Amino acid sequence: MKKLIKPFIVSGIILLLSVCSNAQIWAPSNARWYYSYSNFEIVGYVNIVNTADTLIYDNTNDKFRNCQILNKIFYSYNGITSAMDTTNLGSVYTCSNDDTVFIFKHNRFYVLYDFSAQPGDSWIVPESYNIGFCDSVGVVNVVSVGDTIINSESLRYIVVEPEYQTHWVMFGKIIEKIGPLWYMLPEQNCWLDFMEGGPLRCYQDNTIQFESDIAPYCDYLVGINETENQYLNIFPNPATNFLTIECPPQQLYDLEITNMHGKTLRKHFSVENSAVINLTRFELGLYILSLRNTTSNASIHKLLIINK
Repeated sequence: MKKLIKPFIVSGIILLLSVCSNAQIWAPSNARWYYSYSNFEIVGYVNIVNTADTLIYDNTNDKFRNCQILNKIFYSYNGITSAMDTTNLGSVYTCSNDDTVFIFKHNRFYVLYDFSAQPGDSWIVPESYNIGFCDSVGVVNVVSVGDTIINSESLRYIVVEPEYQTHWVMFGKIIEKIGPLWYMLPEQNCWLDFMEGGPLRCYQDNTIQFESDIAPYCDYLVGINETENQYLNIFPNPATNFLTIECPPQQLYDLEITNMHGKTLRKHFSVENSAVINLTRFELGLYILSLRNTTSNASIHKLLIINK
Protein backbone atom coordinates (compact mmCIF):
# COMPACT_ATOMS: atom_id res chain seq x y z
CA MET A 1 0.00 0.00 0.00
CA LYS A 2 2.94 2.41 0.44
CA LYS A 3 3.25 2.87 -3.31
CA LEU A 4 -0.38 3.89 -3.53
CA ILE A 5 -0.20 6.46 -0.77
CA LYS A 6 3.19 8.03 -1.37
CA PRO A 7 2.32 10.19 -4.43
CA PHE A 8 -0.45 11.91 -2.47
CA ILE A 9 1.76 12.99 0.43
CA VAL A 10 4.93 14.01 -1.45
CA SER A 11 3.63 17.11 -3.22
CA GLY A 12 0.73 18.62 -5.10
CA ILE A 13 3.21 19.63 -7.78
CA ILE A 14 3.10 16.16 -9.31
CA LEU A 15 -0.63 16.40 -9.85
CA LEU A 16 -0.35 19.91 -11.30
CA LEU A 17 2.27 18.83 -13.82
CA SER A 18 0.16 15.85 -14.78
CA VAL A 19 -2.90 18.00 -15.39
CA CYS A 20 -0.97 20.49 -17.52
CA SER A 21 0.64 17.78 -19.65
CA ASN A 22 -2.72 16.14 -20.32
CA ALA A 23 -4.70 19.27 -21.17
CA GLN A 24 -3.69 19.70 -24.79
CA ILE A 25 -5.21 16.99 -26.94
CA TRP A 26 -8.16 15.60 -25.02
CA ALA A 27 -11.18 16.41 -22.84
CA PRO A 28 -10.79 19.70 -20.95
CA SER A 29 -12.85 20.05 -17.79
CA ASN A 30 -16.08 21.15 -19.48
CA ALA A 31 -15.91 19.02 -22.63
CA ARG A 32 -19.17 17.47 -23.83
CA TRP A 33 -20.16 15.32 -26.79
CA TYR A 34 -23.56 14.58 -28.34
CA TYR A 35 -23.88 11.33 -30.32
CA SER A 36 -27.07 10.46 -32.20
CA TYR A 37 -28.79 7.15 -31.58
CA SER A 38 -31.33 5.33 -33.76
CA ASN A 39 -32.17 1.66 -33.48
CA PHE A 40 -35.57 0.24 -34.45
CA GLU A 41 -38.27 2.31 -32.69
CA ILE A 42 -35.86 3.98 -30.23
CA VAL A 43 -34.20 7.28 -31.18
CA GLY A 44 -32.35 9.96 -29.28
CA TYR A 45 -28.82 10.86 -28.34
CA VAL A 46 -26.02 10.02 -25.90
CA ASN A 47 -24.53 12.98 -24.05
CA ILE A 48 -20.98 12.37 -22.76
CA VAL A 49 -19.67 14.95 -20.29
CA ASN A 50 -16.34 15.35 -18.52
CA THR A 51 -17.57 15.61 -14.94
CA ALA A 52 -14.33 15.52 -12.93
CA ASP A 53 -10.68 14.47 -12.79
CA THR A 54 -9.37 11.54 -10.79
CA LEU A 55 -6.08 9.75 -10.17
CA ILE A 56 -5.82 6.11 -11.29
CA TYR A 57 -2.83 3.94 -10.52
CA ASP A 58 -1.08 2.49 -13.59
CA ASN A 59 0.49 -0.71 -12.28
CA THR A 60 2.29 -1.34 -15.58
CA ASN A 61 4.33 1.86 -15.28
CA ASP A 62 4.18 2.14 -11.48
CA LYS A 63 2.68 5.63 -11.41
CA PHE A 64 -0.57 7.49 -11.10
CA ARG A 65 -2.30 8.95 -14.16
CA ASN A 66 -4.54 11.99 -14.06
CA CYS A 67 -7.75 10.86 -15.77
CA GLN A 68 -11.09 12.30 -16.78
CA ILE A 69 -14.38 10.83 -15.61
CA LEU A 70 -16.68 10.86 -18.64
CA ASN A 71 -20.31 10.28 -17.72
CA LYS A 72 -22.73 8.94 -20.36
CA ILE A 73 -26.45 9.86 -20.32
CA PHE A 74 -28.86 8.42 -22.89
CA TYR A 75 -31.90 10.57 -23.78
CA SER A 76 -34.40 8.52 -25.77
CA TYR A 77 -37.80 8.62 -27.42
CA ASN A 78 -39.86 5.52 -28.21
CA GLY A 79 -41.70 5.99 -31.51
CA ILE A 80 -44.27 3.31 -30.65
CA THR A 81 -45.17 4.25 -27.08
CA SER A 82 -44.26 7.98 -27.40
CA ALA A 83 -42.40 7.61 -24.10
CA MET A 84 -39.31 9.66 -23.29
CA ASP A 85 -36.62 8.27 -21.03
CA THR A 86 -33.29 9.24 -19.50
CA THR A 87 -30.80 6.49 -18.72
CA ASN A 88 -27.44 6.79 -17.00
CA LEU A 89 -25.05 4.55 -18.95
CA GLY A 90 -22.29 4.90 -16.38
CA SER A 91 -18.84 6.42 -16.68
CA VAL A 92 -15.61 5.71 -18.49
CA TYR A 93 -12.12 6.83 -17.49
CA THR A 94 -9.74 8.33 -20.02
CA CYS A 95 -6.42 10.14 -19.90
CA SER A 96 -3.90 11.50 -22.38
CA ASN A 97 -0.14 11.59 -22.66
CA ASP A 98 1.68 13.36 -25.50
CA ASP A 99 -0.19 12.25 -28.67
CA THR A 100 -2.11 9.35 -27.19
CA VAL A 101 -5.49 9.02 -25.46
CA PHE A 102 -5.93 6.01 -23.14
CA ILE A 103 -8.99 4.32 -21.67
CA PHE A 104 -8.93 2.47 -18.35
CA LYS A 105 -10.62 -0.94 -18.51
CA HIS A 106 -10.06 -4.38 -17.00
CA ASN A 107 -7.72 -2.78 -14.45
CA ARG A 108 -5.30 -1.56 -17.11
CA PHE A 109 -4.83 1.24 -19.64
CA TYR A 110 -5.50 0.64 -23.34
CA VAL A 111 -4.72 2.96 -26.26
CA LEU A 112 -7.95 4.56 -27.45
CA TYR A 113 -6.58 6.99 -30.07
CA ASP A 114 -3.01 7.72 -31.15
CA PHE A 115 -2.65 10.93 -33.17
CA SER A 116 0.99 10.19 -33.94
CA ALA A 117 0.03 6.89 -35.60
CA GLN A 118 0.78 6.18 -39.25
CA PRO A 119 -1.11 4.06 -41.83
CA GLY A 120 -0.63 0.39 -41.00
CA ASP A 121 -0.36 0.93 -37.25
CA SER A 122 -2.82 -0.91 -35.00
CA TRP A 123 -3.70 -1.34 -31.33
CA ILE A 124 -5.97 -3.34 -29.05
CA VAL A 125 -9.13 -1.71 -27.69
CA PRO A 126 -11.48 -3.04 -24.98
CA GLU A 127 -15.25 -3.33 -25.19
CA SER A 128 -17.33 -0.49 -23.74
CA TYR A 129 -19.59 -2.89 -21.84
CA ASN A 130 -19.63 -6.64 -21.26
CA ILE A 131 -22.61 -8.45 -22.76
CA GLY A 132 -21.21 -11.93 -22.23
CA PHE A 133 -20.94 -13.38 -25.73
CA CYS A 134 -18.70 -10.94 -27.60
CA ASP A 135 -14.90 -10.75 -27.48
CA SER A 136 -13.70 -8.50 -24.66
CA VAL A 137 -11.00 -6.88 -26.82
CA GLY A 138 -10.60 -6.09 -30.51
CA VAL A 139 -8.05 -4.60 -32.90
CA VAL A 140 -8.32 -1.36 -34.89
CA ASN A 141 -6.07 -0.43 -37.80
CA VAL A 142 -5.03 3.02 -39.01
CA VAL A 143 -6.00 3.57 -42.65
CA SER A 144 -4.86 7.16 -43.24
CA VAL A 145 -3.85 10.37 -41.45
CA GLY A 146 -4.09 14.08 -42.18
CA ASP A 147 -4.94 17.57 -40.95
CA THR A 148 -8.17 19.55 -40.89
CA ILE A 149 -9.12 23.14 -40.02
CA ILE A 150 -11.81 23.62 -37.35
CA ASN A 151 -12.57 27.05 -35.90
CA SER A 152 -9.40 28.37 -37.58
CA GLU A 153 -7.28 25.79 -35.78
CA SER A 154 -5.29 23.09 -37.55
CA LEU A 155 -5.98 19.71 -35.97
CA ARG A 156 -4.60 16.27 -36.79
CA TYR A 157 -6.84 13.34 -37.56
CA ILE A 158 -6.52 9.62 -38.08
CA VAL A 159 -8.88 7.32 -39.99
CA VAL A 160 -9.32 3.84 -38.50
CA GLU A 161 -11.15 0.64 -39.25
CA PRO A 162 -11.66 -2.60 -37.27
CA GLU A 163 -9.57 -5.66 -37.95
CA TYR A 164 -11.03 -7.60 -40.89
CA GLN A 165 -13.81 -10.06 -40.05
CA THR A 166 -14.08 -9.00 -36.42
CA HIS A 167 -17.25 -8.01 -34.55
CA TRP A 168 -16.13 -4.49 -33.77
CA VAL A 169 -17.28 -0.97 -34.52
CA MET A 170 -14.57 1.66 -34.35
CA PHE A 171 -14.14 3.34 -37.68
CA GLY A 172 -13.82 6.57 -39.59
CA LYS A 173 -12.19 9.89 -38.79
CA ILE A 174 -10.94 10.68 -35.27
CA ILE A 175 -9.99 14.34 -34.82
CA GLU A 176 -7.51 15.66 -32.27
CA LYS A 177 -9.28 17.36 -29.30
CA ILE A 178 -12.72 16.42 -30.67
CA GLY A 179 -12.61 12.65 -30.99
CA PRO A 180 -14.38 10.29 -33.41
CA LEU A 181 -17.06 11.39 -35.86
CA TRP A 182 -18.68 8.04 -35.06
CA TYR A 183 -19.27 6.97 -31.46
CA MET A 184 -16.46 7.73 -29.02
CA LEU A 185 -16.07 4.21 -27.62
CA PRO A 186 -15.42 0.83 -29.25
CA GLU A 187 -18.56 -1.25 -29.71
CA GLN A 188 -19.20 -4.85 -30.68
CA ASN A 189 -21.60 -5.55 -33.54
CA CYS A 190 -22.13 -9.21 -32.68
CA TRP A 191 -25.47 -8.13 -31.17
CA LEU A 192 -27.11 -5.08 -32.73
CA ASP A 193 -29.38 -4.05 -29.85
CA PHE A 194 -26.51 -3.40 -27.45
CA MET A 195 -24.85 -0.58 -29.38
CA GLU A 196 -24.75 2.68 -27.45
CA GLY A 197 -24.11 5.43 -29.95
CA GLY A 198 -23.95 6.66 -33.51
CA PRO A 199 -22.65 9.67 -35.47
CA LEU A 200 -21.36 12.77 -33.68
CA ARG A 201 -23.78 15.70 -33.61
CA CYS A 202 -21.73 18.23 -31.63
CA TYR A 203 -18.62 18.73 -29.56
CA GLN A 204 -18.24 21.69 -27.20
CA ASP A 205 -15.65 23.10 -24.82
CA ASN A 206 -14.36 26.58 -23.96
CA THR A 207 -12.29 26.88 -27.15
CA ILE A 208 -13.92 24.63 -29.77
CA GLN A 209 -17.48 24.42 -31.04
CA PHE A 210 -18.02 21.69 -33.64
CA GLU A 211 -21.34 20.71 -35.25
CA SER A 212 -21.84 18.05 -37.91
CA ASP A 213 -25.32 19.34 -38.92
CA ILE A 214 -26.99 15.93 -38.75
CA ALA A 215 -29.51 17.32 -36.24
CA PRO A 216 -31.12 20.78 -35.88
CA TYR A 217 -29.34 21.27 -32.54
CA CYS A 218 -27.13 19.25 -30.19
CA ASP A 219 -29.79 17.96 -27.78
CA TYR A 220 -32.51 17.52 -30.39
CA LEU A 221 -34.84 14.75 -29.23
CA VAL A 222 -38.45 15.03 -30.39
CA GLY A 223 -39.51 16.51 -33.69
CA ILE A 224 -40.65 15.51 -37.13
CA ASN A 225 -37.81 13.03 -37.46
CA GLU A 226 -38.75 11.13 -34.32
CA THR A 227 -42.53 11.19 -34.73
CA GLU A 228 -42.17 9.90 -38.28
CA ASN A 229 -40.33 6.89 -36.90
CA GLN A 230 -43.66 5.62 -35.60
CA TYR A 231 -44.50 4.84 -39.22
CA LEU A 232 -41.03 4.01 -40.50
CA ASN A 233 -40.46 0.27 -40.61
CA ILE A 234 -37.15 -1.34 -41.62
CA PHE A 235 -36.97 -5.12 -41.60
CA PRO A 236 -35.41 -7.60 -41.21
CA ASN A 237 -32.46 -6.20 -39.29
CA PRO A 238 -30.13 -8.09 -39.10
CA ALA A 239 -30.75 -8.79 -42.80
CA THR A 240 -29.58 -11.43 -45.23
CA ASN A 241 -30.51 -11.02 -48.93
CA PHE A 242 -33.24 -8.39 -48.94
CA LEU A 243 -34.28 -5.40 -46.84
CA THR A 244 -37.79 -3.94 -46.80
CA ILE A 245 -38.41 -0.30 -45.96
CA GLU A 246 -41.93 0.99 -45.29
CA CYS A 247 -42.16 4.78 -45.21
CA PRO A 248 -44.66 7.11 -43.54
CA PRO A 249 -47.69 8.02 -45.68
CA GLN A 250 -47.44 11.02 -48.00
CA GLN A 251 -43.68 11.25 -47.61
CA LEU A 252 -40.86 10.89 -50.16
CA TYR A 253 -37.47 9.69 -48.94
CA ASP A 254 -33.98 9.55 -50.41
CA LEU A 255 -32.22 6.41 -49.21
CA GLU A 256 -28.49 5.85 -48.88
CA ILE A 257 -26.45 2.87 -47.64
CA THR A 258 -22.81 3.47 -46.73
CA ASN A 259 -20.12 1.19 -45.40
CA MET A 260 -18.17 1.80 -42.19
CA HIS A 261 -15.68 4.03 -44.03
CA GLY A 262 -18.42 6.37 -45.24
CA LYS A 263 -18.37 5.12 -48.85
CA THR A 264 -21.78 5.19 -50.53
CA LEU A 265 -22.75 1.73 -51.81
CA ARG A 266 -26.40 2.24 -52.76
CA LYS A 267 -28.70 5.22 -53.38
CA HIS A 268 -32.41 5.39 -54.10
CA PHE A 269 -34.26 8.65 -54.68
CA SER A 270 -37.90 9.57 -53.95
CA VAL A 271 -38.85 6.32 -52.22
CA GLU A 272 -42.59 6.36 -51.55
CA ASN A 273 -44.65 3.96 -49.39
CA SER A 274 -42.21 1.03 -49.51
CA ALA A 275 -39.10 -0.36 -51.17
CA VAL A 276 -37.28 -3.69 -51.23
CA ILE A 277 -33.48 -3.42 -51.38
CA ASN A 278 -31.41 -6.26 -52.82
CA LEU A 279 -28.44 -6.96 -50.54
CA THR A 280 -27.07 -10.07 -52.22
CA ARG A 281 -23.92 -8.25 -53.43
CA PHE A 282 -23.14 -6.82 -49.99
CA GLU A 283 -20.49 -8.42 -47.82
CA LEU A 284 -21.31 -9.48 -44.27
CA GLY A 285 -20.93 -6.75 -41.68
CA LEU A 286 -22.29 -3.47 -40.39
CA TYR A 287 -23.57 -0.63 -42.60
CA ILE A 288 -25.25 2.74 -42.14
CA LEU A 289 -28.71 3.30 -43.62
CA SER A 290 -29.75 6.95 -43.99
CA LEU A 291 -33.21 8.19 -44.94
CA ARG A 292 -33.84 11.87 -45.68
CA ASN A 293 -37.21 13.36 -46.57
CA THR A 294 -38.10 16.46 -48.59
CA THR A 295 -37.74 18.70 -45.51
CA SER A 296 -34.21 17.32 -44.92
CA ASN A 297 -35.10 15.44 -41.72
CA ALA A 298 -32.61 12.59 -41.48
CA SER A 299 -33.13 9.18 -39.93
CA ILE A 300 -29.93 7.18 -39.44
CA HIS A 301 -29.96 3.45 -38.70
CA LYS A 302 -27.42 0.69 -38.21
CA LEU A 303 -27.89 -2.18 -40.67
CA LEU A 304 -26.29 -5.53 -39.92
CA ILE A 305 -25.95 -8.08 -42.75
CA ILE A 306 -25.41 -11.63 -41.53
CA ASN A 307 -24.82 -15.07 -43.05
CA LYS A 308 -26.85 -15.60 -46.20
